[in-house]
Amino acid sequence: MGKRLGMVNIQEIATAAAIEALKLQKNEERMKIRKNRFHNTELLLKNYLGLLDHFESAQDKASEEDLSEAYNFEEVDKEEVIIQAIRRSRIRTKIMIMQIEICLGVLRSRMVTKGQPEKYVVIEKIYLDPCKSLMPWTEKSRIVAAELRCGEASVYRWKTEMINELSVLLFGVDGLWLEV
Repeated sequence: MGKRLGMVNIQEIATAAAIEALKLQKNEERMKIRKNRFHNTELLLKNYLGLLDHFESAQDKASEEDLSEAYNFEEVDKEEVIIQAIRRSRIRTKIMIMQIEICLGVLRSRMVTKGQPEKYVVIEKIYLDPCKSLMPWTEKSRIVAAELRCGEASVYRWKTEMINELSVLLFGVDGLWLEV
């Protein structure tokens, strides 16, 4: 009977350990997904001015009809395939620019409503100011902190907070950190 009791106890311990390991694995997966959303949002912000330049300086200023035809996959020669690929890229870029602009507008409104416009201003000055676009992070954060009369830690904290909120606006529920 002693052996039987020991076996049951070992099975319970092994089951509990397996459940705990599964919880840890799921938590790591959630953290990775969340980190990717944050990274993707920050990447979009870092490249926003470049995307805008790309769209506005594109040689192909196609009409709306031409743009809709860019997704028509009929028989075409190699040159036409390249032209259509460029047009599709331009369309996707424009859609992303418009989405970012809408979400930034919503974020700005939220911060003004909360009485915390300086949090949004951090995003504006770090990512959307062409004069600061090529500066290293440390220089940007120092200048923005001086402009807003706050500490560099506040600039970093507000940037992180705004990117998290923007992630939700851009990616919807996928941008949330959910405890399931």
